[in-house]
Amino acid sequence: METLPPVPKALVKALDEMFPVQCPRLDDTERMVWFRAGQRAVVDFLIEHHKRQNETILGE
Repeated sequence: METLPPVPKALVKALDEMFPVQCPRLDDTERMVWFRAGQRAVVDFLIEHHKRQNETILGE
């Protein structure tokens, strides 16, 4: 996997607020459920990347 550029905390926070963890609604289509799950998966990935980058910086 290629190295990602640094992910700013402000970006992670903004995306976490824009795409929160939420349960599907009863009127959501299956497509919408998967779409929102994909959005959140990207946010979760960036949160983990941000944590790892800070551990690396603090660990040096």
